[in-house]
Amino acid sequence: MGRHESDTTTARPRWLIPVLALAVVIGGVGTWWTLARSGSGSTSGDAGTVSASQLPTGASCSAPTTIQVSVAGPLVSAVKTAAGLAQASGACATYAVTAEAAPVTAASLAAGKGPNVWIPDSSAWVNDVTSKAPNAVTIGPAVALSPLVLALPKSLAGSVTTAPSWAELVAFKVPVLFADPTASTSSRLALSAAYAALGTSSEARIALGAAMIRLSRTKVASDDLLYQRAESGATPVVAFPAEEAAIAAYNAAHPSTPLSVTIPADGTSAFDHPFLTVGTPPAAVKAGADALLAALQSDPGKAAVVAAGFRAGLTDATAKVAQVIGGAPTYLPPPPAEAVAALQRSWAAVGTEMRMLAVVDTSGSMKDPAGASTRMALAHQAGLVALSAFPPGSVIGLWRFGYQLGGPTQDWQVMVPQRGLNDVTGGKDQRTLLVEGFAKLAARPGGSTGLYDTILAAYEQAKAGYDPTRVNSVVLLTDGKNEDPRSITLDDLLAKLAAAKDPAKPIVVITVAIGPDADAATLQRVTQVTGGRSYTATAPEQITGVFVDALLNRS
Repeated sequence: MGRHESDTTTARPRWLIPVLALAVVIGGVGTWWTLARSGSGSTSGDAGTVSASQLPTGASCSAPTTIQVSVAGPLVSAVKTAAGLAQASGACATYAVTAEAAPVTAASLAAGKGPNVWIPDSSAWVNDVTSKAPNAVTIGPAVALSPLVLALPKSLAGSVTTAPSWAELVAFKVPVLFADPTASTSSRLALSAAYAALGTSSEARIALGAAMIRLSRTKVASDDLLYQRAESGATPVVAFPAEEAAIAAYNAAHPSTPLSVTIPADGTSAFDHPFLTVGTPPAAVKAGADALLAALQSDPGKAAVVAAGFRAGLTDATAKVAQVIGGAPTYLPPPPAEAVAALQRSWAAVGTEMRMLAVVDTSGSMKDPAGASTRMALAHQAGLVALSAFPPGSVIGLWRFGYQLGGPTQDWQVMVPQRGLNDVTGGKDQRTLLVEGFAKLAARPGGSTGLYDTILAAYEQAKAGYDPTRVNSVVLLTDGKNEDPRSITLDDLLAKLAAAKDPAKPIVVITVAIGPDADAATLQRVTQVTGGRSYTATAPEQITGVFVDALLNRS
């Protein structure tokens, strides 16, 4: 399937097989939701837009203006048809309609370049562009609508008999693979819809966060690769989020490997395709753009949009794909802007390589019970949870600490030096060495806790090895308080940390208090000084949540 296509229309355009173009967006303030709230069941224009009947007919046009139009997604064929309709109605313009991924167009617009008219596949692009170039575009109405669906290869469709909920999807009850949400509208809209459906409870946040971590480990670079996997029958067989209109186009072009779809039972997002006029155009360009919009909103234009695989409006229950599991879509409201920003930050966090030093308490009290387990078992579990989530290019090391473990004046000891997870030492990669290192951690009978000196040493070590390309952090797990009589005082520790803190070299400090005896107040003060987060875990079931939250908020 082609990614880019340009055609200057001089007459009625030829029909083309729709092509899939990619966009980078997350469900923000969409014009489709405005339509939903106003009760409109159509994507036709709102008050103030130009109607087809207002177009001049038979006007003299000796020097037509060329209008550059960038379109994302399978809507390109309908836009070319509308361009022909505009010309036939008398528009003094020719239309160079190009299928282009929204990230490409957005980058051009942010740099002061780009087309005269932009039709991305989601209105959230407006926020992305205007945040960098406030006057870059004038927002028009949505001109096409297509729901977000879950695409199912044939071998998987047979096992999905009912539409899953978002809770089931984030728990991977259906195997799901994402394209990178920074390069895929579908994946970003899926995260947005999951957030809207699951709610804002801590349980929902942890569930979505854990899913994001897992998806970040398995993601592919683009939507194109997901379609290629489906066509080739690659294993494992997975579902993936997609635009219904894009699936319709794919099935038309690949009748031997059609995809089925299902729409999440508790709601979905919409690709709304807003019509955007770029900059402050000259009168002739604006007239040509208005004529194109009017043509898209005319009855023949809307018919072309529907023929390209789009819904007639929010209330249109007619599926555009033959094999549908479940019923008609319901559309979820887009999350608030701050939630959208948080989702973007979280995805960036879980996908960013790390340079981390894990520091684990091995004092005697770590053998004490914690629920049905022990405090040391909790620490061991925490390490395994974290290691399963770290990006493969991360640099991780492991220390243990107690009292005089490294000699008379040193309370800590290096278990595994910091190295890349894929680095091989002695025939074993770093991830394996870390798993083995966590397994070797054991509470020392009668051992005390040298907390203050260890925190300072770990922070200084992290700063000395600072890597500006990574998230640099210290993660410390302890069940106690400082018991080293020769250590620095708490006031000295906080003062030294404050003096060592360098805004140009940020070190994220994460502390986990294990059990009721941990000095949580001191750990909180440490993270306040350094910038970081403090957590408490008293039972095994809390460990996953703690580390999910820590990983999502480590930058």
